[in-house]
Amino acid sequence: MKIILFDGECHVCDTFVQFILNKDTENQFLFTSLQSEAGIYLRKKYRVPDNLDSVLLIDGEKIYIKSDAALKVLQNIPLPWKLLTVGKILPYFIRDALYDFIARNRHKWFGKKQACRLPTAQERKQFAETIKDL
Repeated sequence: MKIILFDGECHVCDTFVQFILNKDTENQFLFTSLQSEAGIYLRKKYRVPDNLDSVLLIDGEKIYIKSDAALKVLQNIPLPWKLLTVGKILPYFIRDALYDFIARNRHKWFGKKQACRLPTAQERKQFAETIKDL
């Protein structure tokens, strides 16, 4: 199982999660917010710095951050969305600079989420809130 960690207060992150939920026909991803018990546990387990405020992807024992995480997720969903991974042709420092610019400004531009859409019963199986859910 691949685990996506996301900022639970971020509109951009929520939109990304909703997009993946809709496109991941194989239900290969498990989701947890960075702020949840499971998210905090995984950040400590993988030694993710506390100040890293990024989407993370854990795939086996490998962890991806920032643009690498987003592109790796897109690589695992069906066409035509998989084609967005063409962004890999840009050097990571350019991709991550763009990622960081958006990340720094996302709350200012889009605000913080006060509430999230409740997942359906099927989607709920793909969310981990506590360590036992992992």
